[in-house]
Amino acid sequence: MLLKLFMIKSLSKAIEILEVLKKSPKGCSLFQIYTTLGIPKSTAHGILKTLMEKVYVLKDENTHFYRLGPALISLGKVASLELNIQNIAYLALEKLSLELGVDSFLMIPIGYKGTIIERVDGLQSVKIIENYGNEFYLHCGAMRKAILAYKEASFIEDYMKDIIEKNENTQISQSKLKQDLNKIKDEGVAVSYGEYAKGTIGIGAPIYNSSGKVIASLGINLLETKDLTDERVKELKKIVREKSAEVSKGMGYL
Repeated sequence: MLLKLFMIKSLSKAIEILEVLKKSPKGCSLFQIYTTLGIPKSTAHGILKTLMEKVYVLKDENTHFYRLGPALISLGKVASLELNIQNIAYLALEKLSLELGVDSFLMIPIGYKGTIIERVDGLQSVKIIENYGNEFYLHCGAMRKAILAYKEASFIEDYMKDIIEKNENTQISQSKLKQDLNKIKDEGVAVSYGEYAKGTIGIGAPIYNSSGKVIASLGINLLETKDLTDERVKELKKIVREKSAEVSKGMGYL
């Protein structure tokens, strides 16, 4: 009986730790975790160690901060099926890939990053671009920017400070990124050129839920060719925007 109560208590604390990390995109120190939850340091450390063994939590060896790990993606994928976003989006992805002959994707945000949770290959498949589970920062590529543009102002401000300002390898300035995000909100669709690989173009548009919140994005990656004129890109933007609107409608967004 005592063992059962101990296991239940430990499970409860593990869930609470995951909840704390969920609210902290840049991660948390061990001190922040055990003081926030009011539990002993040894208890927090032991639970984190177990979660790390299953890759539900990762630890940055430089900062010693903990953050949510990739093993949660598969759990989230199963859970999202219950919400029908992948079922609804998959049909739109199939239409995109069939109609345009290119790869199409469904992406969701995880903290400061975006990850692919569904993909449909086209005849002109660009295998090196995006695969299931890939995680990159939200300013990288059209599909991720299509999510970042609709984040709360406070989130974007923190993102600029934590990622753009502090990262010496960032290829974009804060002012340029702000311009890009404003343009995306004006047009309802994002376009990126060569941000993953030279000679490729990405196009992405946001997906809304029934509350009007952007919860994902839908998009395509294709090779840049001489036939891909500005007018053709304009047509593709319209098609991607329409497909994302279909998924949003399926999610209850009017």
